Amino acid sequence: MGAGIAFVAARAGYSVDVIEPDTAAQDRAKQRLVKDAERAGAADALSRISYYSMLTEGTDAVLAIEAVPERLDLKHEVFARFASALGSQTLLATNTSSLSVSEIAEAVTNPERVVGLHFFNPPALMQLVEIVRAQQTGDEALERAKSFVQRLGKAAVITADTPGFIVNRVARPFYLQAMRAYEAGVAPLDELDALARGVGFRMGPFELMDLIGLDVNLATSQSVYERTEAPRLEPVDLQRRLVANNRLGRKTGAGFYDYANGPAAHDDELPQPAAELNEDEKIVVVGFAGLALEMQELLQKHYAHVQAWENEETLDEVTLDTTIVFDVGDGVTDRAPVIEALDANLPPETIIFVDAYATDIAALANRLSHPDRVVGYGILSSLESQRIVEIVDADDTGDDALELAQDLFESLGRRVALVENRAGLFLGRTIGSIVNEAVYVVDEDIADAEEVDVAMRLGTNYPKGPIEWGREIGGDRIVRILQRLASAEGAAFAPHRALWVLDVQEQDQVMQTAAAEGALE
Repeated sequence: MGAGIAFVAARAGYSVDVIEPDTAAQDRAKQRLVKDAERAGAADALSRISYYSMLTEGTDAVLAIEAVPERLDLKHEVFARFASALGSQTLLATNTSSLSVSEIAEAVTNPERVVGLHFFNPPALMQLVEIVRAQQTGDEALERAKSFVQRLGKAAVITADTPGFIVNRVARPFYLQAMRAYEAGVAPLDELDALARGVGFRMGPFELMDLIGLDVNLATSQSVYERTEAPRLEPVDLQRRLVANNRLGRKTGAGFYDYANGPAAHDDELPQPAAELNEDEKIVVVGFAGLALEMQELLQKHYAHVQAWENEETLDEVTLDTTIVFDVGDGVTDRAPVIEALDANLPPETIIFVDAYATDIAALANRLSHPDRVVGYGILSSLESQRIVEIVDADDTGDDALELAQDLFESLGRRVALVENRAGLFLGRTIGSIVNEAVYVVDEDIADAEEVDVAMRLGTNYPKGPIEWGREIGGDRIVRILQRLASAEGAAFAPHRALWVLDVQEQDQVMQTAAAEGALE
């Protein structure tokens, strides 16, 4: 990491001294820097980099950055050396990703000049730097750090000195909830990874942990958990067992996946939408606006007989020749009473689609005369940004109904993944928990909503910032999903009390409204 930081600083025009006492490590740094320069077409940057085995007295650096291993005693040693060798106005920065910057700052006089500069790997490519405000950090130091990051051509977000800062804290549920879903038998690993890619993540959680290294990922989770003591962030025993067995991912040849023959190829190709109108099915879409309107418009492109039904009080008037009822509802309410009425009125061959994020499909089945015709589906907010749909492979759902569900979504150009009936399925519990953690971060004054979104888009390549994503899904909908998850797996996973503010549409009102009304303390 140190070599990468040296390169981006030199590329931005700074003269850089690399201090590395170990000769072999210094040689590796030189080789890395040459590769970075070649890759970036910036060979001239190398002429601005010098190498030393120790930091000499009187060095006139304006900024010193440490990137030594994550040991507090070692960092204290380095910062004490900074303090003795550099001027009192030199900005001192740590690249720590897991330790307290405030504790590191205790090693120096004038600790108001100490900041965290958390770069992401590889620094030459990643556009984000988290600027960590320690308890002692002064405003001038923050402004100088921000100017430095901006000169590097990178985006700076300011975060409080808290476990995991922004990115590593908000990203934890992506890994932890994925492993819990796998342990709960929601779906096989490759299907869960495919679901994540299907909503815009570049890699699924399991293939990404294998790439990062399960030991590295576990260490980050453990550090965040130990410092927050939040049960929802506790590491999963499955990962601990894999690490104990030296299944660390690609670097050891096996992790969640086996890499004896290299990484498996992905087959994420979307089915071709139906070319001709389907004249056989007669579809009723129950709901209004939002997803109901979107489904109506999509279905009308491929099915000849599609009717919107907004008034639930007249559902008994749905004609008996209807072959499919696609119930959207409001995304929040348990739809069991509505489905029970439809089940009583319609012939048993009519297939009924139900939002499985809001409604427990197994509990619903117990109330129906024909549970085999019910298909639970999972669409977060819109099919526009979701290339794959979760379909619940419930015990009572018949094979004909599942086959029809696959045909219907494939006719719309979407893939289908069969999942077990668990609260939140996979995408609901995982993305809902990411959004929930982002709200915790804003509530705790770690960063504001805009900085959280920027950090997660640039620091982890998320398809959307979690606050933006939560606003799109809807705060009340996420509350419903997480309430069901907490009921099934424990109160630790309950929704944050301020999730409702995501339904406030104006960008500048999102957290201010909650604060004004006392939801945020």
